[in-house]
Amino acid sequence: MKHILFFAFTFVAMLRLEAQSPKYKVVSLPVEKNGVKVREPWTGGMDSPQFSGCDLNNDGIKDLFVFDRVGNKVITYLSNADGTDTMFSYAPQYEEVFPQSLSNWALIRDYNHDGLPDIFTYTTSASGPGIRVFKGSILNGNLHFDLVCPLIQYLDTPFHPYVFANTADIPAITDVNGDGDLDVLTYNQFGSTIGYFENQAAENPGNSHYDLDSFKYVMVTSCWGNITQNFSSNSITLNVSCKGGENGGSERHSGNSLYDIVDPVYNDIDLLNGNIGYNNVLLLRNCGGRINANVCSWDSIYPTCDVPMLIPSYPAAYGIDVNHDGLNDVLLSPNVTTAGRNVKNVTYYKNTGDTSCWYNYQNDSFIVHHMLDFGSDSKALFYDYDGDGLKDIIVGNYGYFRPFIAYLSTIAFYRNTGTATQPQFTEVTTDVDNLSAQNLVAFNPAFGDMDGDGHNDLIAGDLYGYLYFFKNAATNGSSFPVMTTSQYFGINIGLYAAPFIYDVNGDSLNDLIVGRQDGKLSYYWNFGTKTSPLFSPDSVNSNFGNINVTLSGFNYGYSQPYLMDSAGQLKLFVGSLRGSVFEYIVDPAKLRGGSFTLIDSNFLQHSVGTKATISIADINNDGKLEYLAGNSRGGLMLYSDSLWDPSTLLGIENIAVPKGELLIYPNPARDYFVCALQDNEFENPKTEVFNIVGEKMRVEINLSENKILIAANDLPSGFYVVKVSDKQKIYTGKILIER
Repeated sequence: MKHILFFAFTFVAMLRLEAQSPKYKVVSLPVEKNGVKVREPWTGGMDSPQFSGCDLNNDGIKDLFVFDRVGNKVITYLSNADGTDTMFSYAPQYEEVFPQSLSNWALIRDYNHDGLPDIFTYTTSASGPGIRVFKGSILNGNLHFDLVCPLIQYLDTPFHPYVFANTADIPAITDVNGDGDLDVLTYNQFGSTIGYFENQAAENPGNSHYDLDSFKYVMVTSCWGNITQNFSSNSITLNVSCKGGENGGSERHSGNSLYDIVDPVYNDIDLLNGNIGYNNVLLLRNCGGRINANVCSWDSIYPTCDVPMLIPSYPAAYGIDVNHDGLNDVLLSPNVTTAGRNVKNVTYYKNTGDTSCWYNYQNDSFIVHHMLDFGSDSKALFYDYDGDGLKDIIVGNYGYFRPFIAYLSTIAFYRNTGTATQPQFTEVTTDVDNLSAQNLVAFNPAFGDMDGDGHNDLIAGDLYGYLYFFKNAATNGSSFPVMTTSQYFGINIGLYAAPFIYDVNGDSLNDLIVGRQDGKLSYYWNFGTKTSPLFSPDSVNSNFGNINVTLSGFNYGYSQPYLMDSAGQLKLFVGSLRGSVFEYIVDPAKLRGGSFTLIDSNFLQHSVGTKATISIADINNDGKLEYLAGNSRGGLMLYSDSLWDPSTLLGIENIAVPKGELLIYPNPARDYFVCALQDNEFENPKTEVFNIVGEKMRVEINLSENKILIAANDLPSGFYVVKVSDKQKIYTGKILIER
């Protein structure tokens, strides 16, 4: 086996591969708004976040796990334990340890009482939508998750053997009957009654077939609390009983969120119930006890003693002990993928411990006011807007939520107020030249000189597939006071036009590459003159490079192009709905037909969340590139070829990376990977591999043809840091092992 593995190493080393340098998360680049430093600008935004307490670093203190339904993105925070809303600090280094397959909803619970977080999350099966469970453990000193229950089922009927949990719902995973194991409360298929599924572990002590890992449930009732939700209004009918049957009441609709609270007077399980299409949260007051629940009253405005829990247009409540006083506070956020409030969208209610008024309103922007957030679908660019030679940041968006009317789409301008080597950004405006007055939806900006006057103009794409031309009216910098041409040259690509301006064919005329909702790209070549551009809807390669970034089985890809010259070679980067950025080499002979070579299907080596966009520049002139990414959640994320923030690597010391960087490929890898130096050679290298908490791993290492060959077949899936010491220099790189 050793000889076979070494042969594989040698064979790979002989191939002409272009290894990608690791992309490091940047969190420390400063940003100011209204004269105040933004605490955590590069978090990436939040639209429909779900919150759970979770001890990420195994210090015995609950940190914060956030799962955003929009983009299926995990966001992690460490607790500072200072009792304020700044008590949680963004800690992206922990995001990589969670399963990448989480979707729709994910809640942290500890089902086996081992003090480690487990994950209950949505799954789909041949039977229908349900719940699966990942078990948390410590592996090589770090959190690790394994799928232990692919679908929670129950025992007492052959017709509906699984616990139903709709894709749009949030079930309550809690100890309903007070026996110490976790039960499930979830709305049925009709969205009218709540099913109670009881965990049988405590009922069968000493029976190994019913241990906590067995996930054996019975359906106690399909009408928990003896209630049904009304069909045409957000109201509840009391005193309904299904007698354990599965009639479920009349059909309503999916879209119900449940959060269980312990009644401070009666110690019963009450529920906070959110409902799709409505702004309010219902309190379902249980007067029947834990065993025989009976909802005796409900409040449509809650709490009545304080600011009520309201948020458009489908609220969900989550329990987090924000101030570590032993009482679960409530965080309220939207639970929709579209048409929900996307700013001021996390409301914090403090648990008072006072039985006369359980919760007090604190603020409407818990955590989210510490980040840059531009509503939904941020489309960010590095661009020297003011003409001072420093790269600024321009951000278009799908828009900001407005109830009952269209989203407000804008372009934001953040000026680089730093220096050529130490950038920092300051908010100038979130609505450049009042462009929101154009009433475009899904404002997607691109800049380039289209009329040969030496000033970069603005071309914007919109939701309906059209392009709009704004002539630059400034003598220096940028100004776009009026729209010059609507529906530019009659071009329409279908839906979600994402333009990029570049002289693709080298004729000194700027062309247009336009991304589309279907995941393909359209290339419109300019056959006019430098001062009078000319495009035609008929002069187009509508399958540029035969690129399609749509995931198999899906209808949409949301391609977002970016072109740049890289050492004399034209490269095309394409953001996508799936959250990854693709890298291609543009073949000049195939501009009007043919396929481009795919170099990397995950160029950033991270998922930024759905609808990824990318812009590239060396913003601090260190010879390494930075990568600005937008996403569906409306925020910004920043990556670099340089390690700006060592804290973003779990447990790895701050090591300066010299010129002649370490190349690692293939990346991701499975059973082996290769290390080489860019523009340099090894002499007598010492190679070490660490997991993301800094523990040294045992691996087989060989040196062949000036390449370090590392066997990875014994490494578990996850990220690792490679450290190579040679000639009094230290090189580091990051490798992802995928099984």
